[in-house]
Amino acid sequence: MRVMPLNPMIRALPSLMLVCGNLASAAEIWFSGPQEIEATAEVLAASDLLIQSYNLNYSGTEGLWTLEAGLGLNDYQLDYAPVLFGSREKLDEQTLQTSIGLTRKWNEEWSTSLRFRAYEGFSDYRSIWISEFYRQFFGAFPGYYAPDPHGTSFGLSTRWDYLPGTGSATFAIDLGRDEIAPGWSFNPALGQPEADRDTLDTVSGSLRVEHALNPWLKSGLELTARQTSEREPRFGIRSSWAAVSGPVSFRLSGGYSSEAPSFDALHGSAVVEWNFIPEWSAYLGYRVYQDSGEIESSGFNALAPALDSTEIFTGVRWHRKDLTISGGVGLLDSDYETLTEDNLFFGNLYRDREWWTFRLATSFQF
Repeated sequence: MRVMPLNPMIRALPSLMLVCGNLASAAEIWFSGPQEIEATAEVLAASDLLIQSYNLNYSGTEGLWTLEAGLGLNDYQLDYAPVLFGSREKLDEQTLQTSIGLTRKWNEEWSTSLRFRAYEGFSDYRSIWISEFYRQFFGAFPGYYAPDPHGTSFGLSTRWDYLPGTGSATFAIDLGRDEIAPGWSFNPALGQPEADRDTLDTVSGSLRVEHALNPWLKSGLELTARQTSEREPRFGIRSSWAAVSGPVSFRLSGGYSSEAPSFDALHGSAVVEWNFIPEWSAYLGYRVYQDSGEIESSGFNALAPALDSTEIFTGVRWHRKDLTISGGVGLLDSDYETLTEDNLFFGNLYRDREWWTFRLATSFQF
């Protein structure tokens, strides 16, 4: 079992707060309106996997314009274990992410946002695992080449506050291109392996409506659609509710997504938060997710089977004036359907796991 990296996270918190303070001092020169800096550190740990994520985000307002910028680093550490052939390896990969957005407020009801995102590195631990499998299987052939995953996306959204302060509707569209780690298969006619598609183009759109039904109850509804290269469109719907009763607040959400010919997914969450003294609050939450398994294949079948996962999490939050500090811990249980002969090669990737989750965050408004 990996040692949980709590000590590095705790030691990092003063540094995160110092970075926030230094950036706030520099930003005051350029922006006269409200500003916020947020730093987060998150960890997802299992017996053979350790994922660390660090993010720094900033937003500043000047007149009718708001600028948002973000920088993130994901670190993936895997104990790769083959099923039928190959060698055990300790893998360590980093992914750098960056984003920038600009919003223009036209009047009390309408605003428009432009955003750009980019990343360099693997998008998740699963891609790293599968890439190592193909490297060990085909790496000795001259036609094989190492992957170079990265991606960019551009987005445009328009928000309509049809009842300012009470109701809003936001329409967004995003265009993205991802260079992925491809699957490989052997071509006997060429006597060497061939890579499958390594570029994916995605178009996605969403419509989100939020409405405060009364001073203590707020609802939200989001519709999404996404089209990725050589796949059928995926559609989704998500409903959310938030309520406040004295020092206690509740948040509920649930959703469904579907993609032809056979993918379905359900997800939901419930969180209760208690403000037990003026500056302190505690929360307890539960999440559930189920899907029917992936439907695309390439080379050896690396598709994930049906998944059923649950998570329970808790944490505390301290807030004084413009400074907020929070920390939380959770336990995530993931259960996969039994693998078949088609994807038996990836049995150690898609095996049941218990994950510990940790999160520290601080934000400063000025």
